[in-house]
Amino acid sequence: MASAQSKDSLYHQLAGIRESVESLWIAIILAFVLRAFIIEAFVIPTGSMAPRLMGQHWQFDCPACGYHYAFGLPTRSTDSINIDLSNPVGTGSNYGIGGPPAVCPNCLYRNNFGKDLAYNGDRVLVLKYLYRFKAPTPCDVVVFKNPQDNDQNFIKRLIGVPGQMIQIVHGDVYYRQLDTDLDGDGAIDGRDFADSRSNELAPWKILRKPTHTQEVMWQVIFENDYQPDVKLYEKAMPWKSPWQTAPAATGWDLTANDHRVFKFAGSPAPQSLAFVADRNRFAPNYAYNIYSPPQYDVEHDICSDLKLSFMFVPQSGDARVGLHLSSFKHHFRATVSADGQCVLEHGLAANGNTVQWDAQPWGSESLEPLKVGGGYSVALVHVDHMVQLWVDGKVRIQTTDSQYPANMQQAIEDEMHGVPTPVVEIFASGGPSELWHVDLMRDVYYTQARLADIADLKAGWGVMGNPIILRKYLNNPDMDEFFVLGDNSPCSKDSRMWGYHSPTLRAGYQDGTVPRYSLIGRAFFVYWPGGFRLPLLEKLPLVPNVGRMRFIR
Repeated sequence: MASAQSKDSLYHQLAGIRESVESLWIAIILAFVLRAFIIEAFVIPTGSMAPRLMGQHWQFDCPACGYHYAFGLPTRSTDSINIDLSNPVGTGSNYGIGGPPAVCPNCLYRNNFGKDLAYNGDRVLVLKYLYRFKAPTPCDVVVFKNPQDNDQNFIKRLIGVPGQMIQIVHGDVYYRQLDTDLDGDGAIDGRDFADSRSNELAPWKILRKPTHTQEVMWQVIFENDYQPDVKLYEKAMPWKSPWQTAPAATGWDLTANDHRVFKFAGSPAPQSLAFVADRNRFAPNYAYNIYSPPQYDVEHDICSDLKLSFMFVPQSGDARVGLHLSSFKHHFRATVSADGQCVLEHGLAANGNTVQWDAQPWGSESLEPLKVGGGYSVALVHVDHMVQLWVDGKVRIQTTDSQYPANMQQAIEDEMHGVPTPVVEIFASGGPSELWHVDLMRDVYYTQARLADIADLKAGWGVMGNPIILRKYLNNPDMDEFFVLGDNSPCSKDSRMWGYHSPTLRAGYQDGTVPRYSLIGRAFFVYWPGGFRLPLLEKLPLVPNVGRMRFIR
């Protein structure tokens, strides 16, 4: 009897082992199937999509203000010396061996960080073959084969789709969308856009990002909560807050809570404070990269797509706060009152600093009266030639295309006549109030790159004066053409700059494009950001930074 029980027990043990082995093999097979047909993991190779997606980089909390930011590995493709991430890297004047100091994007403190270990690039999950069933959408983040070698995988933001003409003007993307094959040759291409009928069928429009994408693309100019330790600054470059009051604006106190809260004592007449800073603050600088010389035009590449925001705390029922932004000659002024009245006004700059405000506001909205002592988020946004007033997380007033048309030709003329430094102001009147969490952000700004691989450095594809047409093949969609850009525009090798291509690409390939057959899929999740290091294994970031795991927008 005991012998039979032993045999029965052994049989069950063997059966359990067999089931475990079968389950393991099934899991392995499913993993291979999943990788081959559904989802695959990729490592971000460079910082062209920073700071949303990062290649090899360091991470810092600014020693002066505490702002957290990433600094990309300071190497160039032409360097003969490659940095070994297993060894600490020091600072130095030789860009590519030690590199320049990191510069905080918030307070501009130069961090000579000395020796530190770098992190590997973010690891992302990509939905493969998604675009066999769903058309690619502008602003998707896509992975594709680099057309220059047709082997390395690149990741960029999809900007232009087949059947479009693309042109970048003052940081924004303009496009013409033609859906009709006017000459009947089976493709929408340059001959169709040359047809006079295309002018009416495909007028120039501005590319506007979806709200969820725009929210992740804002980049810091200054967050007032991060006040620096002024003692750390050199005497040659002392710290001075960019927020300044006019001499007559005696109602403002900017020193509360260690300069983090702006208090207004009240006044019948509006009193203002202005963001006073070098115009370079509005240039497409990235803490992730240091450029010497700058990889943008210091005279023209000044971003006026801005977001000014704060928390408004009215201390009386008649408190009122306002926000003022400008873009070229256009000025926008929004007012939020404690009684719930919201107004958006427009004006045009005249001689000097005078603004001629329109007789009638561009929009108004009545909300429920604000509670005295309550906190209400307020933001004035100018982005992609549209202005919005946000209150409590909702758009309350928004300009229309008839009020503020996105005229590409006018944008070109404005830029050619000079780019003024944007005006950024806050003003208040009526009863007392407080402003908390005052932030100024800027949008991604696409620069006018040139073809670096061409001897005469001629204008890149899709930039101002050299629009690109993305061909759409009605009978051979694999040859359809796409246009991609990196969010880190001054340091991105993307569609603007591909002056040569791999000979293994199919005949008829056009430089500056990604053919449909080279698309791998859409990146949708960062599953392994730069990890934490264990005390005894500092060279290996083994623990993922769970707090930075995120969906890709």
